[in-house]
Amino acid sequence: MGKSWTVSIIVSSVVSLLLLALYQQTGVFVDLAVKLQNFFYTVFILPPEKLAFFIPLQYVFLVVMAFVTALVCMDLPRVFSKVAYLAGAIFLTLLLSPVLAFCGVLFEPFSGAFAIALSGLAGLFLGSTDKGKRQHALLRYFTGRISTEKFNEIVNSKKPVELSGKKDLTVLSCRILNYPELSSQMEPQDLEQMGSLFLRAAAEFLVSKGAYLDSCNAEGVRVYFGMLEAPDDNHAVDGCKAALELRKRLINLEQEIQNRWHRKPFFGVSLATGPMTTGLFGFSEFQFYSGVGESLDFSRRLCAINLVYGSHVLINSRTYSLTKEHMEARPMEMVYAPRMHQISEVYELLAAKGSLTDEELKSRDAFWQGVVSLRKGSYPEAVAQLKKAKIEGREDAPLNYFLERAEAGLKDDKLAAAGGGSTSSSDTPTTRSSTRHVRMLTAN
Repeated sequence: MGKSWTVSIIVSSVVSLLLLALYQQTGVFVDLAVKLQNFFYTVFILPPEKLAFFIPLQYVFLVVMAFVTALVCMDLPRVFSKVAYLAGAIFLTLLLSPVLAFCGVLFEPFSGAFAIALSGLAGLFLGSTDKGKRQHALLRYFTGRISTEKFNEIVNSKKPVELSGKKDLTVLSCRILNYPELSSQMEPQDLEQMGSLFLRAAAEFLVSKGAYLDSCNAEGVRVYFGMLEAPDDNHAVDGCKAALELRKRLINLEQEIQNRWHRKPFFGVSLATGPMTTGLFGFSEFQFYSGVGESLDFSRRLCAINLVYGSHVLINSRTYSLTKEHMEARPMEMVYAPRMHQISEVYELLAAKGSLTDEELKSRDAFWQGVVSLRKGSYPEAVAQLKKAKIEGREDAPLNYFLERAEAGLKDDKLAAAGGGSTSSSDTPTTRSSTRHVRMLTAN
């Protein structure tokens, strides 16, 4: 994509220098201009004064046309389209000369036509190479979906591009979770501008971080990490790093939106790692390169429950296991998605490894113990640990959520004890807790 401009500049520079040398050294184009002027006075009825001949105008025209032609002939996918462009450009250049003659300007079209022809031939040749064919074949699938650097890396690679296959990927979903609330509070034009601002900021940033942009619409942004790389586990770490940076950008974007529209959006980000099948899906102009798998749907569902916890970035258990040596996280609830997989744990992504202060590490450990105690039904211990996890002067929505759950459980146990309630031998606190602290992920 960016490389076409570079090559076009080189081709147009060579062609322009060659034609400018002919202008300066031989005077052949000047002689043709004089003959063309005499021809016009013979054929047309023109003003008696001599036509004005601007040589700098000729130079500018041939340089511009050389560059544009090289760029077009390299980027157009079909040979017929390239030939049609060349024929049209040369015809219009020749036609421009008599039109300007009626305006009192002598325009010599032959240097421009030569510039178009030479640059076009160079563009046809460069576009017919293996690299050029690969660029044309991949351009429709990857334009705007990956960074220019990554696209050039794929085009210049000597290995064949395998679009279909199965491998582990990390899916990152990012959405405005309180869209229904905002839609009832904002004018349609304002909501449209706000949503577009978010989509552009999130999509452009994630693409710049090496992600493949799979979807960018009113439902949010979805990208894949590891989509075009050789199979490895770095995609999970790369996805988490990008998510942490994105979180900071979204905090700034939230402030900007509040200043402009006086409304507070709630952004949610989630990552899910798992096996995916990639390939070209669709037909004709509706064909896209994408991936399908359980992680895709799980990431979308997981993103929505950020609104429940008040968290910003959630990850699934597979992502956590691949990144726990590089990232700091803390556990949330056990979750279950019908017809997708067994009960599994999700985590809140906090920061990169080694970036938390001692106080934050102690808070994370206490939070962890509190959540584990809550699942076991040890509510007094859960309340004690979660209160211990509080950091003075810092709002922690997920901590408040679990503390409320623990305090509610403790209150229920006290009421049951005061009422002399009894449970069966199989209904132990651990059993009751294991069923009460599993969240079902809906298809929202």
